[in-house]
Amino acid sequence: MVCDSLWAINSMIVIPKMGMLYNKCLEWDSVFDPELDVPAEFEDWERDVAAAIIDVGELLSRIMDWEASLHRSIVGNTKQVHFRHVILVELKEMLCHLNSLVLRGSAMGLRRDPMDSMNPLQEDYSIVLKNEVVGREEDLEKLIAILERQLVSSNNIGDDNNPFVIVIDGTPGVGKTTLAHMIYHHTWVRQQFHHRIWMDLPLVSPFKMINIIGNEFLRSINKEEYCDQKLHLDLSLLAMWEYINEQLCGSRYLLVLHCENLVSLMQSGEWNELKNILLRVGGPGSGVLIIYKFSTVSFVRDTGFLNRMKDIITYPLKTLSADACVELFKRQAATTIPSSKQDKSERDAWLLRNCIPTQAFGAKVFGSLSHNIPASFAHNLFYEVYMVRNLPLVIIRLHQYQHLLDVDNDYDVILHMLTAEYLIPTEGLERDWIQLYARPINKRTSLRLSRMVHLHMKVPEYLTTIPRCCRYLCLKINHRAIPFRLPTMPVEVSNKLITLILREHEEATQEDVEEITLQAYKKRRMKATTAISKFLNKMSVRLVHLRILVVETGMIQRLPNEVSKLVNLRYLHLSKLKMELLPKSLFDLPNLRILSLLRCQKLQKIPERIHQLKKLQILKLAYCTKLQRLPKSITRLKNLEVIDVEGCCWLSKLPDDLISFKSLRILNFTRCASLSQIPRGIEQSIDLRKLSGIFVGVDGGFVLAQLQTLTNLQEIRLRNLERAEKTQTEVLMGQQSLRNLSLHWGGEEANESSESATPLQVLEALRPNVHLKMLEIISYKGVEFPTWMSKQELVDFDSLVEVRLINLRRCATLPSLGRLPCLEKLEISGMDLIKHIDDTFYDDGNTYPKLRELTFSEMLALEKWSMTEEKYFKFFPRLRKLTLVQCPKLKEIDLHYYSGTMRIWLNNETTCSAKFCCWGNLRYIQTIEIVGCQELRCLPQGMKSMKYLNKMTINSCNNLTTLVALDSLRALNIYACPVLAFNLESFTELVLLTIKGCPKMQM
Repeated sequence: MVCDSLWAINSMIVIPKMGMLYNKCLEWDSVFDPELDVPAEFEDWERDVAAAIIDVGELLSRIMDWEASLHRSIVGNTKQVHFRHVILVELKEMLCHLNSLVLRGSAMGLRRDPMDSMNPLQEDYSIVLKNEVVGREEDLEKLIAILERQLVSSNNIGDDNNPFVIVIDGTPGVGKTTLAHMIYHHTWVRQQFHHRIWMDLPLVSPFKMINIIGNEFLRSINKEEYCDQKLHLDLSLLAMWEYINEQLCGSRYLLVLHCENLVSLMQSGEWNELKNILLRVGGPGSGVLIIYKFSTVSFVRDTGFLNRMKDIITYPLKTLSADACVELFKRQAATTIPSSKQDKSERDAWLLRNCIPTQAFGAKVFGSLSHNIPASFAHNLFYEVYMVRNLPLVIIRLHQYQHLLDVDNDYDVILHMLTAEYLIPTEGLERDWIQLYARPINKRTSLRLSRMVHLHMKVPEYLTTIPRCCRYLCLKINHRAIPFRLPTMPVEVSNKLITLILREHEEATQEDVEEITLQAYKKRRMKATTAISKFLNKMSVRLVHLRILVVETGMIQRLPNEVSKLVNLRYLHLSKLKMELLPKSLFDLPNLRILSLLRCQKLQKIPERIHQLKKLQILKLAYCTKLQRLPKSITRLKNLEVIDVEGCCWLSKLPDDLISFKSLRILNFTRCASLSQIPRGIEQSIDLRKLSGIFVGVDGGFVLAQLQTLTNLQEIRLRNLERAEKTQTEVLMGQQSLRNLSLHWGGEEANESSESATPLQVLEALRPNVHLKMLEIISYKGVEFPTWMSKQELVDFDSLVEVRLINLRRCATLPSLGRLPCLEKLEISGMDLIKHIDDTFYDDGNTYPKLRELTFSEMLALEKWSMTEEKYFKFFPRLRKLTLVQCPKLKEIDLHYYSGTMRIWLNNETTCSAKFCCWGNLRYIQTIEIVGCQELRCLPQGMKSMKYLNKMTINSCNNLTTLVALDSLRALNIYACPVLAFNLESFTELVLLTIKGCPKMQM
């Protein structure tokens, strides 16, 4: 009944939401039409709907946790009965609330869309498809014919039971999913396939796709909605699929995979593993149908996987015919077609030409909104509206948490939040995952996304009460405010809050501090500290459904004992707290999975009671600088997967039986200066995925050859390589799963003995596999690069995305990295012998095809970097960020037609002086940043030739006195330039001006 109500709400909100997104688009384009304003009652209804959906998700999550505890017999019988009673009461209340929302929507005149008003996997959905779908009969017949031919072929060849894979390809909104539903419900398919299994595969998942698909097979076989005991009992993958094969007994299946990330599924080893499993289960004629949520055209072009797999057929789904588009539009239209004496064909031609997108989704949406949307906007708006509405949940939450935190670099916190929501794996994702999926969301799209679902709520400082619809809350603590107070949180808000973030405002500027005495400042801070402590004491009892708590403030010296009342808490992040000990009640949290104590620099020890956190999966203690040891009881945490003690400089020893962890995936002890040894036998931890900070050499207790036993490693960070022993093998070649490799030589030279190895020998022995994505080499002592970094062999590393070469002070040449096809980030630093960047850096042909960010840092001898105009487009077609840090002798740089951002950091004396005469060769640059150039007194006159420069940022240039007038500038940001004074009137095109820490400026 709850699901039926949710489907009803879904059908009522789709079309109005498209109209609201369109409305926000017009606002962004400064086009205002009062008729497009959203009614207040609808906004209120929408907020209540969003809050109700979050409440449903939270309740279902608790039910799933409870079921898991039942299977493991964690909860006693009395508690089970009590919890069941509580759940039933909450379900009844929720159902009443959802029904009231449906009635409110109907009272506002919101129409139900038949195709969105019920679960498309229900058997009677076929009736809806028959009545609503237009113009897909021919495509349906063709695909059914393909399946029939495969069935006949498999019956004629008894030993051929390969799953026959069909990929439906097409542009977004063309109707791929609808067509798949038509196949799923087709009468012939029902008769011929004993099991029809529909899988909505997420963008990322905390579980392997094979496990998720296996779970759905189990549900289909047992005809139960929640038949996942096999997974809850931690049955091995092999045993689970053997059980599935036994139950299928040779019966045929049709598996439909509705993918949000087809690239990841096909490119990873999971696809081959899944295909090999499917070959062994089910009867002859079983089939697999794949639909990618967005367009597969660019995906097929980039990967070419279809050409390499003989058992995959692509069916290109074309746009609807003109007649079908007009028919869909007219069905949904809520306005009268312009009256005239035109016949039907002329009116239809007018509609198709002026109003209707050619995709099924677009024709349907704009038919419903035809009374609001001018025809000229329909085609331009459709694609962005569709993309926003169909964003995967994990990306929506990613942007909501980014907006909630209001920072760009809290990636670890955001990843842990997504982990606590079960949206990504516990072991995390690759380094640039957030940047990758945040990149396509521009400001316009983000604006519509923020309006699309009210999952975040940031309370302005002037409000004293938190709105009732709030479920995700961020409160910024401003202890300088008079009077200091935190907003009142009503009971109905606190007992439904899911995420609470408490953060300090940015530190006061020098001017703010000078306004009050130090004594008054301390008094205000003490009052704020008391108020925050009382707030936490009071709220801890009421936040019964809180799942995520983030506290980042130096004003708290202890946590309240009432923290144990947060029984549903999954993620606790405490940063910068000035506490020496953790309260005992902290270890009574039964559902805590992530404990992050970041930069708690007074914390001296972790209590032995930590073993009571039985569900703990991630323990992050980074930069707790006074922490000297980990408790022995930590090894009793059987679910612990991640231990991060980076920067714990006083940590001298890890527990000896650390290797007993069967679940340990990530171990990071980088920058632990006092850690002289690690547990022996760590190489026996065969499930380790990431290993950072390992000492190499006899003194470190780790030998290079032992790396060969860690076959599942995805990331390795090795240091003290100057102590490495000689080895005759390439120790990393067997690490086929390795993706990130960091190699660090220290300050000491290798001992001259028969066992020591030269830097070149070590680097040769550490040759990685060709699937590597990130390579970092730091303080390498050799004078030349190994053979695997030569021009001829680097071509094979076609997966490298990021390369960092730091402090290679004895190398006189740069490696030829230009032909790496996927390289996006390149940093070269501290190569003192490089004077000229020449053709060896580029290689022949089209080089650096995808490079976006390029950094040259501390290149003390670099004087010239130039190329001809015709070569620029061949060498750096996608370069967007160029950073120069401490390159004091650089006199010549010619990057013709480069139009991205140029950043000049630290004292690049020559670049900022009259000796640098190449500003004309950089005339297309649009953004420039100058940071920390203490020798700079006036901007060079040559910068006047940069006619396309529209944004400039200058920061911490203490001797800068004046600026050159730049006519093209539209945005100017100046920070901490104490002697700067210039005439603003000469900057005639300025639209945005920010000045801070410049006392001589007269505004």
